Amino acid sequence: MSNINTRLAAALAGRYTIDRELGHGGMATVHLARDVKHGRVVAIKVLRPELAQAIGSERFLREINIAAQLQSPHILPLLDSGEADGLVYYVMPFVEGASLRGRLATDGALAPSEAMRLLRDVVDGLAHAHRQGVIHRDIKPDNVMIAERHALLVDFGVAKALSDASAHHDLTSIGVSLGTPAYMAPEQAAADPNTDHRADIYSIGILAYELLSGKPPFTGAPQVVLISQITAAPEPLLKVKPDVPPAIAQIVMRCLEKDPAKRFQTADELLIAIESLVTPTGAYAGAMVPKGIRTRRNAMRVAGVAVLALIAIFATGRIRSTQWVHATALPELRRLAEAAEQDSAFALMLEIEDVAPDDSTLLALQPLFSRRALLGTEMDGVEIHRATMTDTSQWYRVGTTPMKDSVRLPARVGLFRYTKPGFRTVYRLAGSASTMTLLDAEDAPDAEMVRIRGGDLRAFLVGADGNQPVQLGEYGMDRFEITNQQYRQFVDADGYAKREYWEHAIVDGARTLKWEEAMARFVDRTGRPGPAIWEGGGYPADQAKMPVGGVSWYEAAAYAKFAGRSLPTIFHWSEAASVRYARYMVPLSNLNASSPLPVGTPRAVSAMGVSDMGGNVREWVFNEAGRGQRFILGGGWSDPSYGLVDAYAQPPIDRSAINGIRLVRYKADEPNLASAQRALPRAFTDYVRAQPVSDAVFAGYRPQFDYDPIALDAKIELRDTTHAEWNLERVSFAAAYGGERMSAWIRTPKRSTGKLQPIVMFPGSGSINGGPSDKLGEVHASYVVRSGRAFVIPIYKSTHERTDSLRSDIPDQSIFYRDHVVMWVKDYRRTLDYLSTRGAEFDSTRFGYFGFSWGGMLGGLIPAVEPRVKATVLYVAGLTMERSRPEVDVFNFLPRVKSPVLMLNGRHDFFFPVETSQKPFYDRLGSGDAGKKYIVYEGGHDVPRTQLIQESLGWFDKWLGGVR
Repeated sequence: MSNINTRLAAALAGRYTIDRELGHGGMATVHLARDVKHGRVVAIKVLRPELAQAIGSERFLREINIAAQLQSPHILPLLDSGEADGLVYYVMPFVEGASLRGRLATDGALAPSEAMRLLRDVVDGLAHAHRQGVIHRDIKPDNVMIAERHALLVDFGVAKALSDASAHHDLTSIGVSLGTPAYMAPEQAAADPNTDHRADIYSIGILAYELLSGKPPFTGAPQVVLISQITAAPEPLLKVKPDVPPAIAQIVMRCLEKDPAKRFQTADELLIAIESLVTPTGAYAGAMVPKGIRTRRNAMRVAGVAVLALIAIFATGRIRSTQWVHATALPELRRLAEAAEQDSAFALMLEIEDVAPDDSTLLALQPLFSRRALLGTEMDGVEIHRATMTDTSQWYRVGTTPMKDSVRLPARVGLFRYTKPGFRTVYRLAGSASTMTLLDAEDAPDAEMVRIRGGDLRAFLVGADGNQPVQLGEYGMDRFEITNQQYRQFVDADGYAKREYWEHAIVDGARTLKWEEAMARFVDRTGRPGPAIWEGGGYPADQAKMPVGGVSWYEAAAYAKFAGRSLPTIFHWSEAASVRYARYMVPLSNLNASSPLPVGTPRAVSAMGVSDMGGNVREWVFNEAGRGQRFILGGGWSDPSYGLVDAYAQPPIDRSAINGIRLVRYKADEPNLASAQRALPRAFTDYVRAQPVSDAVFAGYRPQFDYDPIALDAKIELRDTTHAEWNLERVSFAAAYGGERMSAWIRTPKRSTGKLQPIVMFPGSGSINGGPSDKLGEVHASYVVRSGRAFVIPIYKSTHERTDSLRSDIPDQSIFYRDHVVMWVKDYRRTLDYLSTRGAEFDSTRFGYFGFSWGGMLGGLIPAVEPRVKATVLYVAGLTMERSRPEVDVFNFLPRVKSPVLMLNGRHDFFFPVETSQKPFYDRLGSGDAGKKYIVYEGGHDVPRTQLIQESLGWFDKWLGGVR
């Protein structure tokens, strides 16, 4: 017996009798066993130990347990799962049969009737899963079993667990890839974060193609297949297999559309199409018409004259409506879509659909302001409504769970409301309604708490986001801050006199206070126990619903003990705050105001359903921040608007009026709470007062970016001329270090004359360990190339195909990070070297730099050491609170940037706050007042697309010159 077989037999003795190993693959070994209790033969899959360690047993078991909730005759059920002797396993019925992979290996292509019969089973199982909000993500012949002529889908949840694990572990280092390239949808291959259930439909198309032709559309090396999935059209099935019925081929090729919007939108829709081939509706055309139907038809004949008159009237109105669609509505829809006025565009779309639902222009514009989503909750019968962020007086109905089909929703973030009789109403801020929203019964404990799912939680706040995430379980958080009325219960219960509530030593600076001394400080304005802003041991009568303020961290912790709950950790607070939506929350928050507001009204709701996490009062959290301080988050009513995203800290003895409380309740068995409660370093740099290094010191930094002029050894790896607007090349050449090679994507306009100005991009941090790079930057290339310029994206060290062990763009003091900055600069300069060798095509005297986010930050460094850059556009840029070693610290390079710089930023940026990050970056730029421009828009970590296009092209026109 193998080592795993032996360990498994010992660990599961008494429950399962292990017979033998049936097989093994890249992820797991499969063992034949007998269920001792039920006397049945089962198959036990055991995850490879190194993979289990990488994923985490809790995460993996949580995801594969999804299968236990799926009840379909075409999904292999999950019988059991767990962890024993360090082995993560799950149990399924043993199927007497082969996988579809084995069937294909034996028989090759199947007859169309047989292929469609099996495919019908697979799609029926998939449709059930999708209706429950579960996506498979790895449909392939290996994951389809055949038992007594029926097909069964297996391994739901495995791909999701792998995908989640990839966020913090390089699974390729242990020989595991995410998904199977030959069966991956284009959006999945491109690592699109908006990938949804329609990726499964694409995989079904690949599966069907292989069943009917004997092989999938794309074969070869994995990287070649991935690129083909994204860029290449599959050979038409009828050309490969002419004997396939055209109706079947049409269904398969529709599944294989690159654009998800052109595929079948749901598995149910695909199932109907497949079943229509088995039972064609035309077969009943000559059947006898039932008597009742004949009677209704006779009645229609009697009313024939009236019907014809109505048709004539309707047709006249239809002509006028069609004219309105083309002359008025569609031009306005295009304007609204390009201006990112998504809610208005969505409302107009609904009006147009009433007249011309299949209009090609309408269908082409829809992805700009809307998207489809398959909605669901943890239970059925939940009504879902949506409102805009700015008008919650009007709600429109989205549907009731479970929903059979996906629905079209505005792409813009909105407020979703979930209601069901007998359950508490839940609100969520989201781009689309969550598929796993949690509702509590009306009589459940903690009436004013919301349930929040756990996961790998990050302290995603400025100054704390460099800390590693922590795997945490589900928890509850107060919807609202603690009020004066609630805190009064603690005071009235002699909370300030009962030492059992005060668990922590009370410190003021370097001195630990005695109990009596501390209690003498924790008094109101009249010397009675209570918050610093109370009087006479209480609050004014009209202040009961106001958030309590004027409390120290110690008082907040004591109240939490009294209430039987806890102060949140920074990880729990950050997850609940969902600051990535700061641009939507801050304008509705009570920040930068003159006084607090009463609590109890849903206001500035987060993605997790928590209100007022920005403004009103700052909220103490458990973690120490170093230097004798504790984190206190969200900002108070008198704080600036960036208070929501800032990892602020202050002495725990502080009792300012804006210091308040919000509590959480953890599960009793939360295993990683101690890790989440640990002290965390808080990074903060006061860039207003900081000074860059002197010119003499900087002169010593500059040579580190130089390199020997080694031969480029350039090659054109790919040339594609099929795009309507540009020609695409992938080129490779020798990097400036380590004997490595690098590559770059070059897009050039099809219609231009003269030499092209090359705009060379540095992308955002999503490129770090990103997927295939061929679609990178298309959203910006579309308008840059249209302006008559070349758009070039180098593949920098640590990105896309050049992934290494770097995991974050956040600076640190390591030599590892310093060396990477040097490599990134050399990669940029080396790309300019290559473009300069093509002097007949590119104007090497007019290079432009375009940087987004991470590239925006480095836009304060690269142009300082690369004099060939003649104009720079930074699309969201700023300084991080974390500092690197001085020789690669962006702050030291800003005064040395002499080329013209345009900065476009959002006012509510969750990564680059205006006052502490953006403005110091801009103020230190050495481009001179005439050579730099800074515009702040009412956005977040983005700016409106129309302004981005207008301002950036105008900047390049001004400083690089116009183009023909």
